Amino acid sequence: MAELLVQSSHWQLLLTALAFVALAGVESLFPLSSDRGLRGRRWFANAALFLIGFGAVFAASPLILKGAAWLQGALHFPPLAGLGMPAWLLVVVSFLLIDLLAYLSHALFHGAPWLWRLHRAHHTDGVVDASTGVRHHPVETLASAALQLTVFAILGVPLLVILAYGLITTLWQFVTHADVRLPEPIDRALRLVVVTPGMHRVHHSVRMDEGNSNFGMVLSVWDRLFGTYRRRPAAERAGMDLGVEGESGAPNLTALLVDPLRP
Repeated sequence: MAELLVQSSHWQLLLTALAFVALAGVESLFPLSSDRGLRGRRWFANAALFLIGFGAVFAASPLILKGAAWLQGALHFPPLAGLGMPAWLLVVVSFLLIDLLAYLSHALFHGAPWLWRLHRAHHTDGVVDASTGVRHHPVETLASAALQLTVFAILGVPLLVILAYGLITTLWQFVTHADVRLPEPIDRALRLVVVTPGMHRVHHSVRMDEGNSNFGMVLSVWDRLFGTYRRRPAAERAGMDLGVEGESGAPNLTALLVDPLRP
């Protein structure tokens, strides 16, 4: 298992770098907004947050997995893998459960004040582009990974499906945050199934009625099912105010790391 985690981590880092380069190039060719907001400093700060968080999760993964396995054994919860489902159905059900948990976890980080203070760094970015997809405080990254891996272990979700979902979200987080001018008919059709840049941009609105919406990670069905889906006409999305009201969103790594300590 340890070797599998190491190999998956290497692939995730490689895919993260390749996806960012690709989306940054697309953003330059088909930008949605003209405000690029000190790209070099922002990219450095956002990438540094990702690498610190990635390292923390990688270092803590063996301990998290041991604790999760112990909890699963103590609860005697029937694992998905032991329910006799065909392999394809097990993969589909596992994927849906993982994505649902990602949705619920995202909503929780918005709803609980002490978790919002961890998640706030992601939203203070006043210019949303591909790099915003990895702008998460390391403590949030670690807490989210610990929560999700524990629940996955209790439910008996196959590790290979968890790792595959992690690789998929690594790519999709750049797509959903990309500052690209996607034709509205395409965006509208895609968001019937998956989260799109147009859908997720509303989530980064400075208006909290919009910021507390569109929590989906990969699939858009959860927002529609639980009534948290919000939309804005395409003509309004390019010029909408993004970030957190009253926050400058300055790309300062030290300030971002100590941000949860502020009220």
